[in-house]
Amino acid sequence: MFPKWFVMPWTEDIWGYTPDELRPFVAFTYQLTGKWNPARPELHHIFNIALHVANALLVLSIARRAIGLSALAAGFAGVIFAVLPGQVESVVWITGRGDSMPTFFYFATFLAYVHWRQHHRWSAYAAALALFFVALFSKQNTITMTATLAAYDLFCLTAEQRGPLVRVLLAWTPFAMLTAGFLILRRLVFGHSLRAGQHAGSEIDAVTMMLGHHLRRTITGQIAPFTNADLALVGLLIVALILVLVRSAPALRTKFMSRITVFGLIWIAIGVAPVALAGYESPRHVYLASAGWAFILALTLEGVLTLARFGPARRVAMTLAALVVAFYLVRLAPVLQTWHTLATISEAGTVRVQQEAAEAAPGTLLLVGLPLKSWEWSAPFMLSPPFAPLELAQRVHMVTPWRLHCCGTENWDVYTRAHLRAWISASPRPPIIALRYAPGTGVLSRVTDKELPELGEIVPVLLQTGTPQTLDGVITDLLEKMVAGHR
Repeated sequence: MFPKWFVMPWTEDIWGYTPDELRPFVAFTYQLTGKWNPARPELHHIFNIALHVANALLVLSIARRAIGLSALAAGFAGVIFAVLPGQVESVVWITGRGDSMPTFFYFATFLAYVHWRQHHRWSAYAAALALFFVALFSKQNTITMTATLAAYDLFCLTAEQRGPLVRVLLAWTPFAMLTAGFLILRRLVFGHSLRAGQHAGSEIDAVTMMLGHHLRRTITGQIAPFTNADLALVGLLIVALILVLVRSAPALRTKFMSRITVFGLIWIAIGVAPVALAGYESPRHVYLASAGWAFILALTLEGVLTLARFGPARRVAMTLAALVVAFYLVRLAPVLQTWHTLATISEAGTVRVQQEAAEAAPGTLLLVGLPLKSWEWSAPFMLSPPFAPLELAQRVHMVTPWRLHCCGTENWDVYTRAHLRAWISASPRPPIIALRYAPGTGVLSRVTDKELPELGEIVPVLLQTGTPQTLDGVITDLLEKMVAGHR
């Protein structure tokens, strides 16, 4: 299948539609991490964590080699990137690899290109092109690579280091050609090179709000109203930046500003640009861009350490840097706890549904509700191979709210009504078992039609609903108002 994924979606049609994604290298890693036991998450998580650690090390290397920071400041950049709370979704959610993996190859491409610029080794240039090819076929947001290379050449290199304009353009051309070829392939496969983006005023406002959320989540670790700690962090950064700009020698000030511009402002702007085409908000969409914030903080630390010639001043600077890391670690803890809770509920729900399906009478109707973030897009996969024996899916009729279903409202509507009709047409009618896990706590509520006869009276009424939205609303209300609270 691997060669075919270069010209077809890697998820094929499991979601009930054809996504515009050519990601063969990401798909291949899922094949590898699923070899041991496709139904178990351990290898997937190990791979994701290793990938995040590797990305943090690449941020350190970029800060050291491309920006020219000291080992201390470069290490600070790597640590900040690693512990930003917004990174959690890209690491702990198995599917988050779709953002951390292209970021790895994006970082590696840039680092190889910088190595070529600094040492003039054509093997490094060839490596950069090869890595960029993998990056493109890991996720389409990496098409911004040529712009990043251009920003580095134009703002960070002298005219003598760049060489004549023609030579500079020739250096960018292969990357631009790879990008163009990739976009042409997308047009041939999907009918468009890029997603439509947002054009209406309301959509543009939504994107603007989304970008604001991303920036706040990256800088403060959350999108809640600013706290005193947030204001202290921003104030500390502003004071440090002013100090560096005012007290530095002109040459150092110019270099500092060029590095802040390229590796901070431009890096973030290029990294978040594809968000306008994403169509929805997710912290993982700025995984790549968040390196820019780590670079800004590391450059500021480097500037302060350069000015702090005496031991006490340097110790104060290092203490403040440690406090910044502590600030993000404190913000990181509840995010990790939330994801741990969601995973615990997801596993408990999956085990319980499979157990109920195995023990229930054939044809039983299972009404199942779990928190959205625990089971989103999961049904009906958890009752299908490789997660469960094939006979479980054939043994019972499982119905969930549509947001827990894999394949959109229309597919969910057809699927749900088919299973409801099959249950209603059975004679005698099999039992009904309703399960609901409470958001946040994971407390299970379980009731049968024997204990709550109204269930048997309401289910046939579900087929009388006229739209998928109405059907979903009735099922959700049934679970939240009738099932919740039963033990």
